[in-house]
Amino acid sequence: MTILESDIKLVATQVMDDVPEGGGAPTSIVIPDGKSNAIMKDISEVDRAQGDVSIMKVAATVQTLNTDTALGGTVGIARPPLDPNVSVALFVTNDFFDRRAAIQARMEAYTTPGEEFTGYLLANHVQGQKSLVIFQRPGATPPTVNSTLQISGGGNTDAVRLVSVKVESRTYSYSTSGSFVDYQAQVCVCELQNGLKHDFAGTPANRLFERTQTSAAINRMLVADAARFYGVSRLVVNAATGDLSVKVDRIDTQIAPTSTTEISITDTSAAGSSIALVRSGAGVVTLTTAALMGPNATFTLGNPFYAGTLSIATSAGTITDDGGRLKLGALTIGTASYVGGTLTFASDAPQITGTKAITFGPAAAPIELADSASIAVSAENRRVNYPLTILPPPAPGTLRVAYRAGANWYELADDGAGRLRGADSSIGSGAVDYTTGTVAPTLGVLPDVGSEVLYFWGGKVNYRDRSGTLPSAVLVRLALDSQAAQAGTITVDWNDGAAKQASDNGSGLLTGDGTGPVNYAASTIDLRPNTLPASSVAFTVGYSHGTPETKAFPAPARDVDGGITLNLGKTNIAPRSVALSWNLVLMSTGGVPADMWAPQNFASTKTITDNGSGKLVDGLGVEFGTITYATGVAKLYPEAVVTVPVPQWAVNQLGVLGTVLSPNLPGAFRNTLTGYTYVPLNATLPADASALVTADFRVAGAGTAKSQVFNQPKLSIQLLPNASEAGVPGSVNFTVGGKTYFDRAGSLYTDLDPATGAATQAGSYDYATNTASLDAWPASASSTVTVNSLLTSLNGQPVEYVVFRTPVAPVAPGTLQLLATKLNGGTINVTADLTGLISGANVRGTIEVSTGVVKVRFGDWVTAAGNESEPWYDPEAVGSDGKIWKPVPVFASTIRYNAVAVTSLPVDATLLGLDPVRFPADCRVPHFWKGGLVVIGNTRRLPAAVVSNGQTLDAGRERLSRTRLLGSDGLAIETGYTRNLDAGTLTVTDASAFAQPVVYEHTIEDMLTVTDVSIDGRLSFASRLSHDYAAGETFVSSVIRMGDVKARVSLLFDQQSWTGQWSDSLQGNPADPTFNDIDYPITVTNKGAVTERWRIQINNGGTTYNLIGEHVGQIVTGQSLSADCEPIGPSGVPYMRIPAAGFGSGGWPPGSVIRFNTVGATFPFVVIRTVQMGAVTVLDDSFELLVRIGVDRP
Repeated sequence: MTILESDIKLVATQVMDDVPEGGGAPTSIVIPDGKSNAIMKDISEVDRAQGDVSIMKVAATVQTLNTDTALGGTVGIARPPLDPNVSVALFVTNDFFDRRAAIQARMEAYTTPGEEFTGYLLANHVQGQKSLVIFQRPGATPPTVNSTLQISGGGNTDAVRLVSVKVESRTYSYSTSGSFVDYQAQVCVCELQNGLKHDFAGTPANRLFERTQTSAAINRMLVADAARFYGVSRLVVNAATGDLSVKVDRIDTQIAPTSTTEISITDTSAAGSSIALVRSGAGVVTLTTAALMGPNATFTLGNPFYAGTLSIATSAGTITDDGGRLKLGALTIGTASYVGGTLTFASDAPQITGTKAITFGPAAAPIELADSASIAVSAENRRVNYPLTILPPPAPGTLRVAYRAGANWYELADDGAGRLRGADSSIGSGAVDYTTGTVAPTLGVLPDVGSEVLYFWGGKVNYRDRSGTLPSAVLVRLALDSQAAQAGTITVDWNDGAAKQASDNGSGLLTGDGTGPVNYAASTIDLRPNTLPASSVAFTVGYSHGTPETKAFPAPARDVDGGITLNLGKTNIAPRSVALSWNLVLMSTGGVPADMWAPQNFASTKTITDNGSGKLVDGLGVEFGTITYATGVAKLYPEAVVTVPVPQWAVNQLGVLGTVLSPNLPGAFRNTLTGYTYVPLNATLPADASALVTADFRVAGAGTAKSQVFNQPKLSIQLLPNASEAGVPGSVNFTVGGKTYFDRAGSLYTDLDPATGAATQAGSYDYATNTASLDAWPASASSTVTVNSLLTSLNGQPVEYVVFRTPVAPVAPGTLQLLATKLNGGTINVTADLTGLISGANVRGTIEVSTGVVKVRFGDWVTAAGNESEPWYDPEAVGSDGKIWKPVPVFASTIRYNAVAVTSLPVDATLLGLDPVRFPADCRVPHFWKGGLVVIGNTRRLPAAVVSNGQTLDAGRERLSRTRLLGSDGLAIETGYTRNLDAGTLTVTDASAFAQPVVYEHTIEDMLTVTDVSIDGRLSFASRLSHDYAAGETFVSSVIRMGDVKARVSLLFDQQSWTGQWSDSLQGNPADPTFNDIDYPITVTNKGAVTERWRIQINNGGTTYNLIGEHVGQIVTGQSLSADCEPIGPSGVPYMRIPAAGFGSGGWPPGSVIRFNTVGATFPFVVIRTVQMGAVTVLDDSFELLVRIGVDRP
């Protein structure tokens, strides 16, 4: 007896309602084929208005009176509903008895929490609140719009989706040593799609950016394989026999209803940022502490430190760092924050006593605008490894690699030690070489065809390590109240235990117990005491001064010899009182085209003074003209030489474009900034109305004597006296007088306690001039300064290429507007056309509206011939059309864009009975995946006809997989005919019971394993198609593997007594007798057996028993051991047959138990119907479920 098609049935479960208790165990109630609303209720008007999700559990069964095996069973959706607003998916939990609430929880496991997010809740959040306030380090990656986060704390967990994110920079303060110190933090104010379901405790702002253990944690949500959904798609391109792939209309299923809305993205920066980790000193900084190192202890180093340079000598061994982890030998005992300069020991770290010497290589952590590159993913180059060499190499800790798979974006980040990591190991891994610039990411899955692998990084070319030794950088700056001090009249007196004096020599220099320059016109004195006095010492300055005079000469005319004659309007000018200043413009660009350079970071104003002998000279003694004191007429020659940092550009091949950005070329050639070189360039007074010369002087004559006292003046230290580079906050660390000072947010501190982070405030730091001002210092200290750490930067980051992605996609065509400022001035303002092309003066690019990826180059294609001497020329970069890209770089910080994105708004979870936040923003989940099984099926029908006995119906095609004969009532006719599937024919043998006319339905099918899924709908297979399939009428279904289905007894054992536990292993001791299931096994049938755990409970007297099921309860009472037991089930046949002979002769001990399990020939699964908001399009709609099995051929 074989398994017939009529033996395969769908049956209902215990509660066929879409309610929390819906589902349960399968029943014997057969769901008729073709009956309306046999599984799903009708769709109501409310469902159409607000959307609906129905979740119903059913089961496929084999109903034969034997235990024949249904081989390799599958179940899928053979045909979807006709209504485009209705979709159907299948889901399986592998739980025979679960209910809707449990099924929902399993479905929502589509996403799972990943690693903890880099930020925490700022202050407490309450139930119903529709916003999150997240506290982060400056430059940390903020959450993105449409991303999902999990908030957990206090035993509660909420998943939330962000509909908007506003990133703010805020200033906070903390108290140390009786004073308050400011620090910056990044605060993200996130609007939520739905309000919080619970209260969550937050963490107050703190400078260590550490979450308290009792407050709520934030985790990113990751797509997991814990929930898979099965659906059906329509073939859109004809497929032929032998093909290894097909193309379908979609690869995903709507799992919850959504509505679409437009989101305006305005004034958004296209240049992302990252925190670079740049070495700021060649040596090491050393700290000592005797504080206990142990569980949960935190230590502060004062400055950021470079990865791999930490060494802590302790009594237990040397502690080092490795990729953000603290290591004691091979043991990980904590974490290291390179950017924050903190060490946090784990809760299980060993306790280490004694004195510890902490050494580390100092670093700076500037927030660096990200440079970018991309590699397009095509069907030909699709893989998991996408190496790329970036020149110049990225700064440690800045590299990010983003890729799109299954319509979701994933990101790998550089940990600062050369390793790429994702929020979860399944996302991928990789390495980055900071010396060669080679990035080697290995993606966790194959990226989507048509997407891009994006690379973002921060560079080091803008930064310079300015550490070293300064022999005479310490001075006391004294600014006199009255200008026009008289040369030769200045004395400075102080007493540090002995009277000290320095006086000017009339030539602008101090002599005596101190040295330094004097500016008579400005009345400023830079005193460098031979021995530093105590900080409490007062300085008394005696001097004479005249009346200061100032005269401006706007746009002065040039003389024939190129000089400028300036009449001060006064006569009898006092020698050494004259100072002339004028603005400068460069006369050349050092060989760099003007389009590729914005001159900066040089002395754009020149100041000279008279030397007392009628010559006008600068600080180096270079002459610039003369002054006749008697007449007050000066002659100025304004040409000067200034040292200017000139950008250096290189042409590098970076990635492969082959698009409008790089036509006629095999690769993408980029002009990249490789650094700056200081070059002496000629400069002069502008020739336009911006020119201005200013003269300061005084008329000769007796001065007015004056005395001025400076109580406790600050000690000024110029850490970079001869360059105009800005200091990077957090990188300052210097030693003077035996004390080490470091910076925090513009303040200087000393005497750091690493165990508490407390330090003594000692002054301030001007990052613009790199000048330290100390309020206190050691007396009698040497004026030599050791700069342990100082990183400086050259402002502005020019780029000629940028790639970025919008925070929300898809983007409405024609809405992207891009703006940028060119280096040489002028604005780029361009809008993408409806095809995604970006084209305008000095700009070319594209936007892929479906993914929101934008790629833009700034410049123009020009004829290469004649430009061979240009820095942007490279013969390899010349296209087949003779054109080459001439870059017109822009400032990265000025690249901004506006766009309109289209996003989905899911229905509230309380209305659906399903939380849409647990799914992608559009609530579409993939129903095809690599390694999954699909069935490709094409079903056709012959026209309705009245048939008679002996008549043969021919499908017109061979090798059918299945057929159906349908009566005029729409129901399947199961008898009265024979079939020849190979020939494609059906022969009527008895038409007497047919509801005429009848319809002959026939299907061809292939079952295949998927090897690849592309976002364009292309499915690739491990084997070839065996039929031709027509587009539009063929469906491709992902199917659930049921495996081999048959009823069986899966377990049997006995025990002395019932313990109350339904366990599948022996509880206690075995019973003395044993049921003989070798010679007299318990038997079942496919139709009668259910999946259940049973126990035979021996009654008092030992001759009868009760039969009890874990779920069905007691079904037999007082059954004699001497009689066979065949309890009838709801299917009308016995659940099982328990032979009396298996008990043996004689009785059994009262209370003893025989435990056994049965497995039914039943496979439960879940049908999910989703109704999108919209009008009715089909009045009487349906979908088709298909259960396929194989049978043994006789």
